[in-house]
Amino acid sequence: MTAVASTPSAQNHLLILMSGIAAVGIQALMLSPMLPDIGWSLAAGPVEIGIASGAYGVGVALAALLAAPRLGQWPKRQAIQIAFAVIAAGLTLCALARDWRMLVAGQFVTGLAAGVIIPGTYALTADLTPDHMRSRAMGRVIFGWSVAMVAGVPIAAILSDLIDWRGTFIAVAAISAVMIFGIGLLPKAEATAASRPVPYRQALAVKGMPLALIATFVFMIGFYQTYTFLGDHARQLHHAGAWLGGIIAASYGIGFGLAVFFDGFIDRVGPARLMATALFVVGINYIVLPFATLNLWTAITYPLIWGLVQHVGMNVLVSYIGATPAAERSTAMGLFSFITYVAVGLGGGLYGSVYATYGFFATSFAATASLWAGAVLVLLFLPKSTSRT
Repeated sequence: MTAVASTPSAQNHLLILMSGIAAVGIQALMLSPMLPDIGWSLAAGPVEIGIASGAYGVGVALAALLAAPRLGQWPKRQAIQIAFAVIAAGLTLCALARDWRMLVAGQFVTGLAAGVIIPGTYALTADLTPDHMRSRAMGRVIFGWSVAMVAGVPIAAILSDLIDWRGTFIAVAAISAVMIFGIGLLPKAEATAASRPVPYRQALAVKGMPLALIATFVFMIGFYQTYTFLGDHARQLHHAGAWLGGIIAASYGIGFGLAVFFDGFIDRVGPARLMATALFVVGINYIVLPFATLNLWTAITYPLIWGLVQHVGMNVLVSYIGATPAAERSTAMGLFSFITYVAVGLGGGLYGSVYATYGFFATSFAATASLWAGAVLVLLFLPKSTSRT
């Protein structure tokens, strides 16, 4: 393994990888603040737009599932470049949508491409980083989600108000096109740990992997079943435009970014020892969140705390799975993305009906229940030793 994480060129590589995650993050997360505008334009309600959001997750999950055994063989740079070209095409299809079904198709295509980019980026980060610095390197790359929240999503929400949501999709498609060239600045070749496809059963046989994937599922569905509908809930509650969803996203992103200071702590303590606590604390957040939305100022400021605990929890999960032995790492990261976006699909699709029928409080409290169930399983059964073979 090349210890690239401590050199200037390595820092540039991490910056490019972080930018790739940010570009994916913008198009993955911008739907929430624009949801009412898209729904009005396409004559669709929360259920239909929830299905569109879920279609993105289904696309990511399907692509990650199919690609996972082969990620260790593919030249990751070229695969990510091709995927960004597909994302640009999918976003353009969304911009041209004439009804909610066409939006679903565009979101699905975009998700297929993201299902290669996300695990490929995480796996490449792990490949290029020494073991003792992995959580810090992962933290810098997943900081891209914070960039998307703080800058990308609010700008997308403002563009939606200034021009319209279609123009916003076109703008984000252009960003994805630029990333094709940005990814081309990464090294042309990296060592592949696998000479043949690594089957799922081999990755799942790694100690602690099934529980880590269960923890990933409850963590991610808790986020997406609330974030998807938070913008609509807050806008209706406070009679605001898309700008409010953008500010909430920015607040969350600032908190997510500030949590980068805890990444070294994760390296020192170890993600296995922190996983149950992280799930429990994030679960508490979903009890507080709906009450925080009742006041405009707390609706804007509280997501900062949410973002902070979410970053720590996500880094714990990504670092734990990223510490999988090299032969199984790419397949494990593909499974991580698959599980994540099964949760996205269920979060948007299933909980659209829950939100429409019972409201945001029920949706958020349900997230707490699943996270705490996962925390109990991890506390009781996840191995705490550092050996993963």
